[in-house]
Amino acid sequence: MEVSHKKSVLITGGSSGLGFALSKIFAKNNFDIYWVSLYEEEMDSAKKMLQEEFPNIKIEYKQKDLSDINAAVEIHQWMKSKNKRIDILINNAGFGTYGLIQKIDIEKELKMIQLNVLNLYQMTRLFLDDMIAYDSGTIINISSNSSFQPVPNMSTYAATKAFVTNLSRSISEELKYKNSKVSLITVCPSAIKDTNFKKEAKMEKVKTFSGLATTTVEEVAKDIWKGYQSKKAFIVTGRKMRLLYAIRNLIPFRIQQYMIRKETALING
Repeated sequence: MEVSHKKSVLITGGSSGLGFALSKIFAKNNFDIYWVSLYEEEMDSAKKMLQEEFPNIKIEYKQKDLSDINAAVEIHQWMKSKNKRIDILINNAGFGTYGLIQKIDIEKELKMIQLNVLNLYQMTRLFLDDMIAYDSGTIINISSNSSFQPVPNMSTYAATKAFVTNLSRSISEELKYKNSKVSLITVCPSAIKDTNFKKEAKMEKVKTFSGLATTTVEEVAKDIWKGYQSKKAFIVTGRKMRLLYAIRNLIPFRIQQYMIRKETALING
């Protein structure tokens, strides 16, 4: 049976926050949309909202805890069962923890490592193999500006994102070396306002979400779409964050770390 060639995108965590903002852009551009997320009711509600705006768009979803060890294999098999080629995979799902490392629940951090690192690695590997076989496709891995430097009070989270950034950029270089038509885009947003991330990480009173380089899901989603269209391999999202990233090497490390400590401190804390 022939695989459908209508373009499709698979977004983990696609029914809320940045994933939903991206879904709006892909729906506008007539992609078939596939979501994987933890909350079925959220996906059902988000699907109805998106189809009210884009009545003819196809949206399917699978409820799955992406921190499960077998999640990536199940998702890959789910797409295979549909005989559907995924043109774009967006590894967007993830969560953070906050606080001094010895005070954070170790099981929660292990679950975060499983999701942010191991699941993303498996998803990337499984779908990359398919894309290489077709010599077509794009993987977009959502990392963070936290991957650029040590981040006190977010040590393990920042380490998971450093893995994402380095893995993704390295694979991108391998693909270029092979002259492959497959691409891998690394996205590093600054702190995004008004998402569930800070609530789940217990960071509602952390200064970084009202800091100098904060951004919105709409700004990040637009930057990703523009970067995808212009075939960028590395995207720092948010205009303010791009400026800080460009000049960071001019700032002594100790001053950078002082600024980071101020950003990740509690408001009035």
